Amino acid sequence: MTRVYPAWGKPVLLVLLGVGLLSVNCICPWPLNPRTLAPVVHRETTPPPLRGKIIYQTDLHGPPELYLVDLRTRESRRLTDNGASDTLPTYIAATAEIAFLSDRDGYWKILIMNLESEQTASLALQNPEVWIDTPSWSPDGKRIAASVAEWKMCDSPQNCRYDLYLIEAETGAMTNLTHTPGASEWTPEWSPDGQRLAFASDRDGDSEIFIMDWGTRQTRQFTHNQCYDGRPRWSPDGKWILYETDCEGGDWDLYLMDADGRNPRPVTVNATQDYAPAWSPDGHWIAYAGNADGDYEIYTITPEGKHLQRITWNACCDDTYPIWIP
Repeated sequence: MTRVYPAWGKPVLLVLLGVGLLSVNCICPWPLNPRTLAPVVHRETTPPPLRGKIIYQTDLHGPPELYLVDLRTRESRRLTDNGASDTLPTYIAATAEIAFLSDRDGYWKILIMNLESEQTASLALQNPEVWIDTPSWSPDGKRIAASVAEWKMCDSPQNCRYDLYLIEAETGAMTNLTHTPGASEWTPEWSPDGQRLAFASDRDGDSEIFIMDWGTRQTRQFTHNQCYDGRPRWSPDGKWILYETDCEGGDWDLYLMDADGRNPRPVTVNATQDYAPAWSPDGHWIAYAGNADGDYEIYTITPEGKHLQRITWNACCDDTYPIWIP
């Protein structure tokens, strides 16, 4: 059985830097975690209206480009427009900018965009000969956590072993945080207080959620399943961790657990693929990509799994990897 734990691709199929497709197979016994699944706690009956903006990638015009939708007006605008691939946006809260990966110069690099002017600048790295996956900026904007693999160690981006690196935003200096032989780490995200890093790793044989304490660099495993758990995302108040999993019958769903790893519970459980979750800034909503209508669209739902809303309507193509900004 081949196990692949993607940071770039769609559920079930791995699409890494636009190169290659691999299947994911999983046999997942219950319970999902050694602890008993907890019932969902309903915080409120009616959530507040959707606010802010969602940025997502779409292949509407061929190679992936970035779009922004205003949730109040539902009007969209195109942020990137070129023949290359612009993918995996992330929000830099400290500067109110976005970063994304692009191959517009013939190789993959991190670009930072000012949303007012839509001008971009490259992030200079101490070692530019690397593949970089899903960078995450610390709350103060000074540090970046990312999955990194050196070109010389890889045949191609999808055939690499990725370590978790710390990158200094100002200098581009890079430090390997994990040095995990024979394993990879993906999709890191800083906690809202900047004291912990959540990430996924296959160091136990399949992808699980881990938390690193930033002060001690000690790491603790939070999920223990024979299937894929990945892309952990902290709630804005730091109380919950949202993640994607294929433990629910093989299709991809969203799950939520307490910030200490206890009480895993479903947000979406259905026969479709739901992945790439992102919190709203107020913590009342979750955006994600789902293929309920056959292609991937952006949806929103509450943490209790209610009040589902569809945000994009592009039947011709796939809209994925949403981020939610104020």
